[in-house]
Order: sequence, then C-alpha cells, then structure tokens
Amino acid sequence: MEASEEMKSLYKALAKFRQQLKQPAKDGSNPYLKSTYVTLDGVIKAVDTALEGTGLSYIQEAATSDGLPAVRTVLFHEDGGMMASGWLSLPLKSGATPQDVGSLLTYAKRYQLAAFFGVSSDVDDDGNSASSQNGSQRYPQNAGYQQQNSYHGSGNRGGNAPKSDNSQRYHQVLQETVARLGMTAEEVKVAVASEVGQNPQYANYKKWSPEAKQNVAIKIMKGMK
Repeated sequence: MEASEEMKSLYKALAKFRQQLKQPAKDGSNPYLKSTYVTLDGVIKAVDTALEGTGLSYIQEAATSDGLPAVRTVLFHEDGGMMASGWLSLPLKSGATPQDVGSLLTYAKRYQLAAFFGVSSDVDDDGNSASSQNGSQRYPQNAGYQQQNSYHGSGNRGGNAPKSDNSQRYHQVLQETVARLGMTAEEVKVAVASEVGQNPQYANYKKWSPEAKQNVAIKIMKGMK
C-alpha cells in the first residue's frame, strides 16, 4: 500500500531527524544497580535539538488504561502526517500515592520517548545483556509504533501484548518487571535464577516442565521489589 503524501513528508522529515540526532550522555544514576541512564530531561533535550528544521513536533499524553496510568507519544508533521505510539501503562504498587503515580508517569514518558525516537537511554550494564546468548529487549512491547495519517483515528489504544498462553504471560510480566525496577531483562532473569537456586522448594526445578518453570519465574518477578 502506497503511503500518502502527508506520510511521505513525515518519513522524509524523520530521516533528517535521524541524521541530526546525537545520543545524549547518561546523566542519571541508579545507586541500587550502580548503573547510569539518561534522564527524561536529557532525552527531551536530545529529541528537541534533533527536531530543529524538520517540521516535526510531538506531544506526550497522560491518561488511564484499564485503571492504570498510561502514556503515549504522538508525532506530527507540518504537512499533516501523524504517527502515534500505543498506550504504555505500568503497574502501580499497592497503596501508591499521587507522588508514586507522578514518578511512574515520568519513567513511562522517558522510556517511551526514547524508544519512539531511537534515543539510547537504557541502563548502562557494561555489555552484560549483549553477551547473553538469549538476548533481551529493554523496552516493553506496547511502546512500539502504530502508524497512521492525520485523517484517521488513533488506532488500537490498548497496546498490550496478548496473553493467550503461558509464554506470552511470562514475557509480559518480565517486561513489566524491567519497567518497574529499572533493570535489564537479563538482570531480572539472573535474580530469578538466584532465587530458584537458593530456595529449597525448587530443588527439583530442573526436572520441571517449561510451563512450570515459567510459572515460578512469574511468581518470583511479581514479588521482586
């Protein structure tokens, strides 16, 4: 299907944006993980600088999705093209305060804005994730793009990965844990493996079915703080 003239202009502007984008320095630190990341201000500054002269602009909307605070990013071009992300919602801890909600929204905005524009803002784990044989995806699936032009509706707002089987549920919980704790997927997996190795109730873990192992991992991840 051929893109509209508005979307062609947007794609061309995005190409210029990519040429102008300079990856920002990681100006935030996580003392718990002894790692660094790019703050929301750092991501915004990098994006705004690269947008100059492209005709592009964006907004980040905050709303609720299934009772959870949610964020989405919408990109506009001066000729009329538009591109929007899905809604990114993250779980709140029990008894969350308004300050907790604000903190979660800030985190979601940083995470999604960086994913949307290709800014490297991940926790710097000194290549540990890259050395994993299994690899890992830092960003939640519902931060992915949905493309449309400005004459159509906003499309699917759910943005959630389907939960039709145990494997998909496992990956969903893994992504939620990554977002909630600010860890890499590999770090979460290491923490799960450590708990399995230390807990006597999992003595026969190696003999369990893949589904049973995933259920254990889900249980452990949900209890991680």
